[in-house]
Amino acid sequence: MLKFNQGLDKALSIVTAIALILMMLHIVLHAVMRFSFNAPIYGTNEIVAYWWLPIVALLGIPAAQLQKEQITVTLAVDRMNHKTASIFKIFAAVLGVLVSLGFAWFGFEEAMDNMAMGSTAGVTDITTWPVYFLVPVVFVLLAILYFLDIVLIARTGEPDVDLTTGERVEHEIEDAII
Repeated sequence: MLKFNQGLDKALSIVTAIALILMMLHIVLHAVMRFSFNAPIYGTNEIVAYWWLPIVALLGIPAAQLQKEQITVTLAVDRMNHKTASIFKIFAAVLGVLVSLGFAWFGFEEAMDNMAMGSTAGVTDITTWPVYFLVPVVFVLLAILYFLDIVLIARTGEPDVDLTTGERVEHEIEDAII
């Protein structure tokens, strides 16, 4: 399970980094072409808004979950014993699974509608409907990660376990306060 999580973390990071670099190159090339040759790349704003940004933003969601970089408020859970905190974390992860699957279902319906319409970016003829399928994929992946979190917490009894290392997560803010 940990090897899967480590591989997934690496793959998400690489794909997101590549998309971010390509987006930056696209924007820079567009600016150079526009100012130097008065010939901007057609549809750059639409391609960035409807292709590059959703890829970067959506792939960051499961990557943040894997790396335990989501914002958490641990005021109540930190004061509980490990068993009670584990139960609360499992409950929260079950809610995460259900909400993620709901978003995936809704996202899939929207993607199918956009595919049927042949969605384009605004008034341009740039096709955008394939990107909508990234939403259900990402949220199904997130639901799987929440489920793996449940399994890991149930196995170890530790409420804060890193999905990529299997070890207890140390929160940076705690170190600064204490």
